[in-house]
Amino acid sequence: MFSSKILPLAVIASLWVLVIQAQSFQRLGSCPTFGCVFPPDQTDFLAGQYFDIRLEVHAPVNGSEATGKTTPDTNFTFSITRQGKTPQTAASYFKIAEPALERWNFTWYEDYFARQAKTPSLVNVAAKIYRRVALYQPGEYTATLTYNNGQKTTASWLVRDLATVRKTKNVVLFIGVHLLNQSDVERISHGNRMTTNMLSAARLIAHQTVNGRYQSKLQMDQFPVLGHSMTSTVNALNVYRDSSPSPFDDPKFETIAEIFHRLTNGGVGIVSTAFLADATPAAMTAHTVDRGQYPHVIDTYLNGITNYTWTNWTGPDVLFGGGAENFLPGKTSYKGQDYYQLFRNKGYNVVLNNTALSATSNNAKTLGLFSISNMPVWLDRNVYKQNLLGRKNSPDGSNGNATDLPGLKEMTLKAIDILDARHRKEGWLLMSEAASIDKQMHTLDYDRALGDILELDDTVKATMAKLKQLDSRKETLIIVTADHGHGFDVAGSVDTKFLNAQQTDRQKRGAIGTYRESGLSQYVVPGSPQDTSSLQYSEGAAFPANWDPRYTLFSAVGANPDHRENYQVHKSGPRLPAVNTSAAEDNYIVNYKDAVTGFVVNGTLPVNNAQGVHSLTDVPVFAQGPCQEMFG
Repeated sequence: MFSSKILPLAVIASLWVLVIQAQSFQRLGSCPTFGCVFPPDQTDFLAGQYFDIRLEVHAPVNGSEATGKTTPDTNFTFSITRQGKTPQTAASYFKIAEPALERWNFTWYEDYFARQAKTPSLVNVAAKIYRRVALYQPGEYTATLTYNNGQKTTASWLVRDLATVRKTKNVVLFIGVHLLNQSDVERISHGNRMTTNMLSAARLIAHQTVNGRYQSKLQMDQFPVLGHSMTSTVNALNVYRDSSPSPFDDPKFETIAEIFHRLTNGGVGIVSTAFLADATPAAMTAHTVDRGQYPHVIDTYLNGITNYTWTNWTGPDVLFGGGAENFLPGKTSYKGQDYYQLFRNKGYNVVLNNTALSATSNNAKTLGLFSISNMPVWLDRNVYKQNLLGRKNSPDGSNGNATDLPGLKEMTLKAIDILDARHRKEGWLLMSEAASIDKQMHTLDYDRALGDILELDDTVKATMAKLKQLDSRKETLIIVTADHGHGFDVAGSVDTKFLNAQQTDRQKRGAIGTYRESGLSQYVVPGSPQDTSSLQYSEGAAFPANWDPRYTLFSAVGANPDHRENYQVHKSGPRLPAVNTSAAEDNYIVNYKDAVTGFVVNGTLPVNNAQGVHSLTDVPVFAQGPCQEMFG
């Protein structure tokens, strides 16, 4: 409890600031005081990893944080010390010149009431930035910003040592969907929203059970090490978000791909079923606070960072995925340039379909673009192939249809062939993302999401066989993880025939069976020989024998827009659960056409949300190979 003594005004002010920063809106995410240090408190680095240091001093002009001092302190000081050592100014510690002082201002809303009333708070800023520094000795460091007559902001940094003996020659990082922006495992995982609940559902629809015992399992189930990664929110690409107006000057940190290439001269491969400017592939090379800077992201693949001195980057050996619109010359490419030609000019082979991919040489760097925007999902490429028509998504810009498409497996195996041919001696790092697990979960299209999980698992299995064939399996670490989850789960089964026969929404809900009435779904039960919905696959592949059975999964996410649900596969293409009723503002309502035979499910999100959102849940980390024990 507080004593009865009156607290000093500065202490009361700081406590109030901390309360404000914990709410929906924040003046600046990881800066709860008027003095900001980036990298913020509790940041980890590798010894020798390059990063920038941004310092900011804030002076709120209005709002609840205003103190009457509207001019920020420009005489702030900054020191760094390793535990047990004497503090030094940053310029002295890093043996660099003191950077120039910068000034700007920004506005923010303190809460929903302020946003509704359109009354932002104004903040004046004084700032400096130290570019491309590094801490080479492992240990704990303290960075201290002193401002406003003795107030201090302190950041504790941990520098982790690099191993003296390299135990892992190659790394394959599979992402079950998105962003590469956390420390350690989280910093190298950016991709998919794949949770244990999703894996359980995927296993259920593709692997037979007898009296509750699975007769086969996912390849991931057979990995020797299973860990979990805690998730947190970071909406930027390899930078610490500052308050400056530019999306390209925020303090950067060196990515895992950049470090690996710099230290080993090894190869780097980037594979995704998303458009290649999307967050997960972008997180291998891009540095920007704005994930929407798609043309810029594409340029970083080829040229790295060009506005500041940074790590020497010569481009990935392999870059495969969708998003041809950002490579074709025009409004959606960087400065209107033809990136197909720019990649060719730097020695890349360029392939635009699966036939060309399989035929291209393994000895040259290779750019593979296979569609405009995101690549079609596994279910449409392999089962409902009519959905590939009419998309006008050919990567050559002809407005034709992309139908000669590789999948995640074909892209990943070719990437390994190229990386092995070019860097067998130095080793290589490959990131392979099953991006549409997340994208289909967003639109509540669970069948397509689970299909892509099974494609990922099939790719993992094929990768292990490929590595064995290349005699590289024992020296390759394979990691399968995600950067976040969705609030997805299965709670029973649905008799879709009964549901479709009912007339009212309340009657239709009677088709849902839970507990002892849940029974088993019928995805693994083949139909009759005359049943065209009965599917067969290549030996060893595990996918549903029937994607449209009578008895399906009673599945849902916890955060969703208004929508209709009939628990059946959408044969005509990906779902569109909600539609906008207003051209002036986002106001989404149920899309009746999305599930005509279903019933209305009231949303839990604000009405300006057209899709589901991410969740807090931990994500699994599967590991196999040298150093696997570090992930358990």
